[in-house]
Formats: sequence, C-alpha cells, structure tokens
Amino acid sequence: MAIKTAFVTKLKKGDRVTFIDPQTKAPEYGVVIKGGSKNIRVIKDGGKIELSGNIRAFARTNKPLPKDKPNSMDKWSVSGYKSFEEMSDETTCFHAVIRLNGVAVLTAENRGEGGCNFYHGKREYQEQFVKDAKEWVKKFGYPDMIEPEDTWIEWYVNYRPYGVTGEQHIKEYKKEMDELCSR
Repeated sequence: MAIKTAFVTKLKKGDRVTFIDPQTKAPEYGVVIKGGSKNIRVIKDGGKIELSGNIRAFARTNKPLPKDKPNSMDKWSVSGYKSFEEMSDETTCFHAVIRLNGVAVLTAENRGEGGCNFYHGKREYQEQFVKDAKEWVKKFGYPDMIEPEDTWIEWYVNYRPYGVTGEQHIKEYKKEMDELCSR
C-alpha cells in the first residue's frame, strides 16, 4: 500500500507529515506541534526528537500513527482532557472524561497535590478500567506497576499523539523505575 503525501503551503498543529532524514536519506514521519506557512515544529514518531524547519521540507501524509498490537485498552479513550498547570504542586492537575467504546463512563481528575488520580462513575466501570489497565502493562512487561490506569491516561494524552506506542512507553517507564530503584 502506498502512503499518500501532499506538499502544502500551510500546516497546522496535529497534521501528520513526512520528511527525509538528512543523515540516512530515509523517509521519516511525525506530527506537527507548531504549524505555520513558513517554519514549523514537528515531533518525530517515537516522541523523542523535536525538529523544526521550512515548511517545504515537509509533506502532509496519511500514514497512521504507530500502533500497538490489539490489547485490553483499545476500547478505552480519553476526551475533554484539560490540565491546569498553574494549580499543580507536584502531579499534573487535570480533569478528563474516560470513554468505553466511545461512551462516557468515568471522569478522571488529579488535584495536583502529589496524590493519585481520582475516578468517578459506576464502580463496575472503574473496576473494569483498572483491570484492563493492569492487563495492558502486564502485556508490555511490567506486571507489578502501581496505578497503571494513571500511567495509561498519561500515555494516551501526552505520548500517543506523537507516535509513541504503549509498549514503548511502558518499556521506557519500567527502565526508568529500575534505574531509580537500583541507586
């Protein structure tokens, strides 16, 4: 299947783009984080490299974001996420809606005071959400993670939009925790 590309005169935040890596001469993909008609900023798929340049170096593409193999969290999504950075002391203060198969079933919030997230809604949905999140991290090699549902929201909102798969996120998170614990 060929990936369609289109050269454009303006790109906006969230557009998928392709570009040629100057070192490897291979096509790369990313997401626009600051659009415009002259210079733009892009996060390369994988979420670790940010680059900027003239819009002529980029083309819009229909190549989808990298995805994980089917897993327990595929039926869950986040909408209406709002963070309140100015109110956060330690953890990110936010409010969001958690959806199951597109239907709003829970709300999630954190008050930004260093504690865990709070979930509101029917107990059965809360229990299923936690169960599915535990299965999600277990599948990616971190079966004893604390509060995997909180980690899933963080990934869904802050990393998934930039081509970071859940598997990649969990493996890197586990590596960081292992390094912290070994000190």
